[in-house]
Amino acid sequence: MKHETAIKKVEKALGVKVKEGYNGKWCFQYENKVCSWHKDEKWDAPGEFEARSFHSRREDDHTDIQSDYFAGCFFDNVTQLIHWCKPPEAKFSVGTLVRGKQNKRANRQGYAGKLGLVTKAGTYMYIDWCGEESGQTWLTYPERDIELVSAA
Repeated sequence: MKHETAIKKVEKALGVKVKEGYNGKWCFQYENKVCSWHKDEKWDAPGEFEARSFHSRREDDHTDIQSDYFAGCFFDNVTQLIHWCKPPEAKFSVGTLVRGKQNKRANRQGYAGKLGLVTKAGTYMYIDWCGEESGQTWLTYPERDIELVSAA
């Protein structure tokens, strides 16, 4: 991803200012998370810069150079970094009537075509299926396999 695009995307999504660090490292802080990436020149296009090595850690967590502890985690792209800092809004709210889509995963796991109510919203949500006991509340379902009943 282009370096300038990464800066604009972070500043728009999180409302923070991205600062230049040292040795081509760019960073920002969102709540208690410190995030960074490296700015490198593209090999095939001199003069153009790309962002790579997206990293995040807590502000009170530091790498220990005398052991093999490395604080934080790495991400493949800036969108994953933004969603780590500020998770996206849930697609379905609590109390919404939903149905399992007719796709391979839903068929394999047995919830394709079933109706249910969302009891906890999120990317992976809890659903009470109609006609079943609600004792299995530990199961979560990905929102990409669920559709809204009124829209279907």
